[in-house]
Amino acid sequence: DLGLAQTIKASIVTDSGVARSVGGSGAFESMVVAARKSPSWENMVLELKDKAISVGSDIEGIWATLEQGRLEWLGAARGAHQIKQTLKQALQNDKDHEEGDVSDAKMIWMYAIATNIPALKDDALVWQKLVRMPDKNLPLKDYKAELWNPRKPEWESIDLGVQDAAERGGSSIQQSWEM
Repeated sequence: DLGLAQTIKASIVTDSGVARSVGGSGAFESMVVAARKSPSWENMVLELKDKAISVGSDIEGIWATLEQGRLEWLGAARGAHQIKQTLKQALQNDKDHEEGDVSDAKMIWMYAIATNIPALKDDALVWQKLVRMPDKNLPLKDYKAELWNPRKPEWESIDLGVQDAAERGGSSIQQSWEM
């Protein structure tokens, strides 16, 4: 029903919490909260479930999978937000930085994300040892750029795992880096 969708859209657009979060790491979360507070939310969910049942779809199972992926991604990204801010600030302060410096920063940030994803914790531990990181929560301490080589086979599972987690969470690495 387009009327329901318009009511929910209006709730999102007029919500002050959404306006305050635009451009920040909580923007999507604020939009979801605003949509769920809309007076039309419950009716839209009921219509969606009815339509799914009529076509033989397991909407509950699909929704649970999507919700789990989004929650996992939000938690992992939130857990790595501070290091992302530190890295981005360092790049901004370095007027002579090159594209390789940006790639290195993203790699460190992706490692930090991996430490917050249960399925990647073992891979992150292997990487920590490989790059001789004394504390898994402080990847910049005793950082040795020459050890952080994305062509090492041990990096592949972290790289692909974090990208997959971002996609399951409705995002991408690039999109999340830019937020």
